[in-house]
This record gives sequence, structure tokens and C-alpha cells, in this order.
Amino acid sequence: MKILKFIIGYIYAQIAITIHKFWITYYTLKFCKRYKKITKKEKRKLFFRSFSHDWSKYSWIEAKGFATTIFDLKNSTYGSNEYKALLDKLKPSLNHHYKKNKHHPEYWKNGINGMSITNKIEMVIDWRSATRRHANGNIFESININQKRFGYSDEDKYFFIEIAEYLF
Repeated sequence: MKILKFIIGYIYAQIAITIHKFWITYYTLKFCKRYKKITKKEKRKLFFRSFSHDWSKYSWIEAKGFATTIFDLKNSTYGSNEYKALLDKLKPSLNHHYKKNKHHPEYWKNGINGMSITNKIEMVIDWRSATRRHANGNIFESININQKRFGYSDEDKYFFIEIAEYLF
């Protein structure tokens, strides 16, 4: 029975990743069409990155971790103690994911302070897309929670809110 649950979790996780990638591309296109404060070159870079976004989640080291937690993650509240416990359980998969994806603060030695504007925009688009997986997902609440989690300034917080507003 345990192996069946794993197989179902693995298949569900692969589908969820593909759906997440769809929403990344959708929100990236929406953002690039509406936001006028970055160059066309930066917009093209964001658009390309929407296609390569999170490819590492299809790798075995990440997929096997998500297969065992996908249903629990889906039913958790972002930032809750339950959610944090699931992140601990996913540590090996997440460490690999963070090492492979520049849109995560954990990729950078200086966290958010090491990120380019393109990385920050992709990060907020990722957060917005991730809110769709939770019944109570809210990008603005996520930005507040993540300010504590990642220790970014109020200036960054307001920039992230500005980005998020273009995604609706």
C-alpha cells in the first residue's frame, strides 16, 4: 500500500509541477504585458525563464521528495508549523532545488540582496503561482510571511507588492 501511495504521489506531483509551470508562463506574460518599468531585454529574459522555470523538480532527487509530501503540502497553510515541518521532511529535495534555481533566495549567498531584478520578479511570480495550490493562498500574505522568513527590507517588500499587483 505504501508503494501505491508513493506512485500516486509521484504522478500527482509531476502533474502539479506541469500545472505550476503553466501558471508561471501565464503570469510572466501578463506581467510583461502590463509592467513598463523594465526593458524589453529583461522581459524577453523573464519570458525565456518561464519555460525553464523549475525543470529540476522533474529530477528524481526532487520528485521523490515531493511524491511523499505532495498531498500534505496541498492541504497545509503556508507559513504554518505544519508547513515548516513538511519543509524539514523535504530538506534534501529542497536543497537540491535551491542550488539549481536562481529565483530562490536560498540560491544566493546574500539571499534576496544577491538577486537581480529579474530573479526577484520571477520569485514573486513563483510565489503567486504557488498560492494557487493552497485553498487559503494569498500572495500579499505570502510577501508578509516571507519578509520575516528571508529578512528583506520594507523597500523590497513594497517592490514585491507592486509586482504582485500586476499579476491580477
